[in-house]
Amino acid sequence: MDFNIHLLIPALCLIPFSLFSQILDSIAIGGSSMDVDVYGNFFVVDASRNILTLFSREGKQVRQVGGQGWGSDQFDRPLGVWSRNGLDVFVADYGNHRIQRFDRTLSFVSSLFTHEDPISERRFGYPTDAALSRLGSLFICDSENSRIMKLSMLNEIEKNFGGYDAGAGRLASPTQIEIGPADHLYVLDRNRVVVFDIFGNYLGELGSGLFRRPSSLHADEETVVILDGSLLYVFDAEERPQAAIDLSVLTGGRVRETEVLAVAFHRNTLYALTASKMYILSGRDLRDSPDSDGQADKNQQQQ
Repeated sequence: MDFNIHLLIPALCLIPFSLFSQILDSIAIGGSSMDVDVYGNFFVVDASRNILTLFSREGKQVRQVGGQGWGSDQFDRPLGVWSRNGLDVFVADYGNHRIQRFDRTLSFVSSLFTHEDPISERRFGYPTDAALSRLGSLFICDSENSRIMKLSMLNEIEKNFGGYDAGAGRLASPTQIEIGPADHLYVLDRNRVVVFDIFGNYLGELGSGLFRRPSSLHADEETVVILDGSLLYVFDAEERPQAAIDLSVLTGGRVRETEVLAVAFHRNTLYALTASKMYILSGRDLRDSPDSDGQADKNQQQQ
């Protein structure tokens, strides 16, 4: 059975075509946020239970750390997790005003805490997310000051941006950050996705006016996806909208519009996380365009 998604054209007409061929699995893994590394292992944060769990690519639990508290393996409402490079895992420990760093096996590495620094430019609070660039810069969603903080590989603060002096790029409530095509930074800020370059310069908004209530985003070097209700919008490396995937249709109506809390993808697998279940969907790579399929079909017919 094929599931339907829709191709977005400039007039925002919807043209159906098939992308995902099947639901691989729906497993009893609940949480509030997640990420997947380059090997297909996935990391799930549960803010209500204050835990971080590592699962293998097959969906088997490997290790879990957490519990309420201030200790190195404890959290106070962890909101964001980043694990993309397969080496490091960063957790935005919201209530403890810190970023916790683990290795890929969830062994504790270090903690970053500046909330009591007397210099305001070096201070962040209530972090909601973090992301590491391929050059080693760490970006933190500093929700207390409604800005993004950039740190060097040595944890030295290089720049704050998106604050009150950022003009059109001023952030109201940054909740998630991803690093995507051309090393652009994508920041989820209420009902919009704000785009900056790697130096913190404001570039614009992704899909301006398209979203109603975006709640999660995920990106790699070629693709950006935005979750808005039950719709998953797919953008290519040029930030052009390519598709709108209805997750409620993909899951046969098992996912309600506001039930999915986070999404992530790895190659041709899409992960959709709810509070009690993880839906794992298989199909064509999100980066494959329908145009390339059409060209392949034409070539086959000519042969």
